[in-house]
Amino acid sequence: MAQKTTDSGRHSLGHQNQLISSGMKNGVALQLVHSLWLGIIKLVNSEQDIRRIINEPSRLLFDATKVGNFDFLAELLRSYPDLVWELDGQKRSIIHIAVSRRHPNIFNLIRDISANKDIILSYVDKDDGNNILHLAAKLAPADRLELVSGAAFQMKFELLWFEEVRKLVLPSYVNMENSNGETPRELFTKEHASLRKNAESWMKRTSNYCMVVSTLIATGVFSAAFSIPGGINDSSGIPNYLWKPSFMIFAISDAIALISSSASILVFLSILISRYAEYDFHKSLPLKVIFGLVTLFISITSMMIAFSSAFFVTYHHGKKWVPSFISVISFFPIVMFLFLQFQLFYDIIYSTYYLRSLFRPSRHMLY
Repeated sequence: MAQKTTDSGRHSLGHQNQLISSGMKNGVALQLVHSLWLGIIKLVNSEQDIRRIINEPSRLLFDATKVGNFDFLAELLRSYPDLVWELDGQKRSIIHIAVSRRHPNIFNLIRDISANKDIILSYVDKDDGNNILHLAAKLAPADRLELVSGAAFQMKFELLWFEEVRKLVLPSYVNMENSNGETPRELFTKEHASLRKNAESWMKRTSNYCMVVSTLIATGVFSAAFSIPGGINDSSGIPNYLWKPSFMIFAISDAIALISSSASILVFLSILISRYAEYDFHKSLPLKVIFGLVTLFISITSMMIAFSSAFFVTYHHGKKWVPSFISVISFFPIVMFLFLQFQLFYDIIYSTYYLRSLFRPSRHMLY
């Protein structure tokens, strides 16, 4: 009989873990969990029985939090909100676990329990004396950190978490020391020292390459500005095709290419000479990278337009399909640039704008 009970417990534990790790994306599964949980609440006689059910044979609530199964947690908490007060063996709530594991959906539950948030956020780790800001200061697990590509954007991701948690804790917790005598800020610096160096190296390497390209473009379009297609009238000094639309397009696009490439050089130069402090990766450096890449793209596009229009000016007496064909294929480098740099643009936009929206849900998570 004892063996049967043990096997049943193991089967139950395995089923729970499978249920938790599944993510509960299936609507039928969520309805089943909802019905079972409501049935349990109606049948049990005391709060202790409910706590025993969720804690045996494993800590179901905290297992779900560790893997980020928000849907499963939401079903339990909607019916029994007092579960938010549950603590694990280290005296940490599900909000503390969500911060240490970097699960924004679960962390945002703090909005729905705002009346008691100061009490929940005041819990301190039993062994290390870490408050919730200390947990945000620790380096994220590798699987969560890899959701963001590139060391620079991973650093921004970590700073964003630290700042969001710091907004919520009491002022006294910002400079509270743990058992090792470290404040959250000091712990963050120590934990992220290697990541900061990798982020600095990535920024410098990317800026160097982009600045070389911008310099080459600036040199080429600067020379083109004084090597006017169609030549200049010797007697008047006026370009021969000044009033042709294609010549005006050439002049404007060449000027734009020179200005934008020069701006790109200056932006990437400012990145290279930056001090690379931790908080530079929060806003300053990512925004500079965005502006530098945008101006670089504008300069490449303008350069190719200037090249195409110069063909129209020079070969307008010949076969019309030649400059037309050259104009079409000249846009291939632009498309290629977008294709090759799409992932980088996506990572920048994701880390700069989308990640920030994760902590600002448009509606309550539970009610």
